[in-house]
Amino acid sequence: MSESSFNHMFGVVARADEPKQSRGWVSVSPWFGPPEDELPICVPLALVIARSERAVIALSHASAYSTGIGIEFAVQSRGLPDREAQRLFHEQHMPPTEDDPAPAYLRLGVELADGSRASNLGGRHQWHDPERPPEGPVLAAHGGGGGSAGQGHVTMRPAFWIWPLPPPGVVRLVCEWPLLEIPLTTVELDGANLRAASERAVKLWDS
Repeated sequence: MSESSFNHMFGVVARADEPKQSRGWVSVSPWFGPPEDELPICVPLALVIARSERAVIALSHASAYSTGIGIEFAVQSRGLPDREAQRLFHEQHMPPTEDDPAPAYLRLGVELADGSRASNLGGRHQWHDPERPPEGPVLAAHGGGGGSAGQGHVTMRPAFWIWPLPPPGVVRLVCEWPLLEIPLTTVELDGANLRAASERAVKLWDS
């Protein structure tokens, strides 16, 4: 359906003074997040990483882009006093900058096959320069499905961006949540499988 036939069907009349949009695409540094002009390949995972009497941390899926990998967690806790549940939920939105974060903060990290590591501690200041690539990998909060807290329960779906593409070999995801009795726990992913999926990411523009 052409633009003119669509306008005719829906009664849309274009204004003569509307500026024409540029055909260009504004790119961002790849360590800041996934390319917006790509459709990723979804890699289903459905892995429970760790579980205690009051909390569970699971990995939903990975989204493979040409420049990196997006991962989404499913996190829940239960059996908390309502005030504690609310505090726990809000504290996840205040990343610590100190070396020893509060026990209530959910710690997440990644270790690539070459031994390089990154975590959700320390904030964006470590890699904020859009012109200079970070020396090591990046694990950056990006997107996610939000969450809620109430009646003693907390539900979250935090998502992160891993840059660069992991080398072939084992990708280790690490978590720890001291307040909810989740000890340091590791799950392994296949880096070669993630790289293979990234090669099938779909560009939205031909050029």
